[in-house]
Amino acid sequence: MNKNGLPGEWKLSDLKNNKDWIIELNKHDQKEIIDATTFSLKSTKALIDLKASDFPISTFQRKIEAAKVQLKTGLGFVLLRNLPVNQFNDDEVKVMFWGLGQYLGHPEPQDKAGSLLHVVTDTGAKVKNSDNVRGFQTNQELQFHTDGGDVFGLLCVRAAKRGGLSKLVSSVAIFNEIERLRPDLAIELQEGFHFDTRSQNPNESKYQTVPIFIKHDGLVSALHKRQYLETAQRFSEVPKLTPLKIEALDLVDRLCNNNEFCFEIKLKPGDMEIANNATTFHSREDYQDYDDVNKRRCMLRLWLSLYDGRPLPSEYEHTREWAPTFARRKQMKDLAKK
Repeated sequence: MNKNGLPGEWKLSDLKNNKDWIIELNKHDQKEIIDATTFSLKSTKALIDLKASDFPISTFQRKIEAAKVQLKTGLGFVLLRNLPVNQFNDDEVKVMFWGLGQYLGHPEPQDKAGSLLHVVTDTGAKVKNSDNVRGFQTNQELQFHTDGGDVFGLLCVRAAKRGGLSKLVSSVAIFNEIERLRPDLAIELQEGFHFDTRSQNPNESKYQTVPIFIKHDGLVSALHKRQYLETAQRFSEVPKLTPLKIEALDLVDRLCNNNEFCFEIKLKPGDMEIANNATTFHSREDYQDYDDVNKRRCMLRLWLSLYDGRPLPSEYEHTREWAPTFARRKQMKDLAKK
């Protein structure tokens, strides 16, 4: 259990003397990962068919297990540093990233097409001018939000020329602060909000209705994308955001950007940020890229279901972000009964 209270609950001051969230790779770790990547590259399997056994890291696996404990019951995020991305080309780095992900959890679809690994880079598109463009395809600022699955993994292959700073806050700490300051708004945030699915939900729904914060099984879980709350307003059947809901959302934004809660990380090539979506909001500054396409910012992203993740509230069953994880958790539970 996180010493601060609930799993995933922290403020910036809690990180000053706590470096449990940083996992620095030493030369032995790097060699083991280079060897595992080289081993996987010799396989005839497609990337998505590679399993942990195809990426042998018997020693570094212990550090991955420690990271999983931190993700589940600690601060809710970790940073792997010094992954040897400079030893491989972009396609080979995908194999490294995928292999490491196999030790964390089960990769889940990140879009309607079922893509399991996304390249996060600027395509020149803008969210505002499209029904299906998503933030990761742009260089725009991304407001505090959650991704899909129990955790997301984000590997920095190349950083931007300028900007692109990553920011994290504990959504659990944010909720607890709102309960203290404005219990009426805390109640409002536990009511249904309508999120634009950006045409990515396999069930074809244009929007989904789910609370931002949910108390379930003694835990606080969160799902939030303010930008998609606002783009959902273009649908005539979606109720307009009430003044009370807007006030509640504004309070969430203010607290997320408050120095008491917000932690900033400048990701460097070889850094892998992993965070628990149920307990962590993350955001990104806008960024300016290089003219040379070979130098442009490139991140790789996985959405993962932990093999032993937290109990999920029923409200998540049909959401774009959590449906695959919810179904997988239910399947495992049913198998355990047999």
